Amino acid sequence: MRDTQPTRRDFLHVAAGLTAAGAIAPLESAGQTRPPQMNRSTVVRVASEHVVRGRYVHDNICREMLDAAMRRVAKTDSISDAWKKLLKPDDVVALKFNSSAAAALATNGEFGAAVVESLQEAGFKLEQIVAIEAPQGLYDSFDVRRPTAGWSEREHDFGSGSDRLAAVLDEVTAIVNIPFLKTHNIAGVTCCLKNLSHALVKHPARYHDNHCSPYIADIVNLPPIRDKLRLNLVNALRIVFDKGPEAYHEAIWDAGIILAGTDPVATDTVGLSIINMQREILGLASISEESDAIYLAAGERIGLGVREMRRIDQIKMRL
Repeated sequence: MRDTQPTRRDFLHVAAGLTAAGAIAPLESAGQTRPPQMNRSTVVRVASEHVVRGRYVHDNICREMLDAAMRRVAKTDSISDAWKKLLKPDDVVALKFNSSAAAALATNGEFGAAVVESLQEAGFKLEQIVAIEAPQGLYDSFDVRRPTAGWSEREHDFGSGSDRLAAVLDEVTAIVNIPFLKTHNIAGVTCCLKNLSHALVKHPARYHDNHCSPYIADIVNLPPIRDKLRLNLVNALRIVFDKGPEAYHEAIWDAGIILAGTDPVATDTVGLSIINMQREILGLASISEESDAIYLAAGERIGLGVREMRRIDQIKMRL
C-alpha cells in the first residue's frame, strides 16, 4: 500500500475504462415513482477538483454541482422543474442524512445547506422539510423541522424479519436520501440502501448477519420506505475507502464527487465502483459484490433497482 494519497491523475487513469454516459430514462410523474424495475438505470456523477480540501468545502461549487446533478437526473434545464418532477408541491420531504462519521468528514453542513436552498428556490417551504440526522447548523440556520421521535405502534414484517419503523415515516410523504459513501466492515459498503434500512428500524443490531443481507434490501422494500423514496443524492465529497463505517484520517479521500439517481441499487453499485478504483490505486483488495456487498444482488432480485454495471448508464460531468 502506498504511503501517500493518490493523485487525481491516478484516479482518472483507472476510471478511463468506465462506460460512457447514456440517455436518461424518463421519470414517473411526481408522487408516482416506483421501484426501478427497468432494464437499465441512470446514475449522474458530478465531480470537481476544487470543491473540497480536507475539512473545507467551497459552498458555491457544491451548489453548482448539486444543480448540475439535479438537472441531469430530471432531464430539465430548470432546478425548480427538476424538483417538481420528483416531488409534489404539498409533499412533506424527509432529508435523510447520515450522522455516522459526519464530524470527521465535515461536509454535511454545506451539502445540506445546498439542498435546502435549492428546495426553497423551487417553492418548498421550510415547514415542508424534515431533516433526519442533520448537522445542528442546518436546524439553526434554516429552521427546518426535526423528525418526530419514537417508533410505529405496530411491527412491520419484511420477510427476513419484523420490526417497528421510525415514527417520522408517518410524518413525511417523500424521502430524499443523502448518504455518505463509505466502506462498511460488515456490509462491504454503506451508501443509499443502508442509510435507510438500519436507520429506520428500532433494532438495527438484529440485522447484521450474512453481511446484512437480505435485511438491507428487505427493509427498504417496505412500502413506507420504498414508496416514498424519490431521489438519492450521495455526498461523496469525501469518501471513506477503507476501515469504514468510521472515518479515519488515513482512509479518507477528498474525491469531490456527487452522485444522483432515482435507483438506490444502481447508485450504490456506482459508488462501490468508485471505492474499488481508489482501493486499486492504493493496492488494496477490491470489495466484492459476490462475497462482501451481497445486499446489492438481494436488492435487484426484489425489484429495488439494477446492480449490473453493464445496465447502468453513468452520466459523468466535471465542473
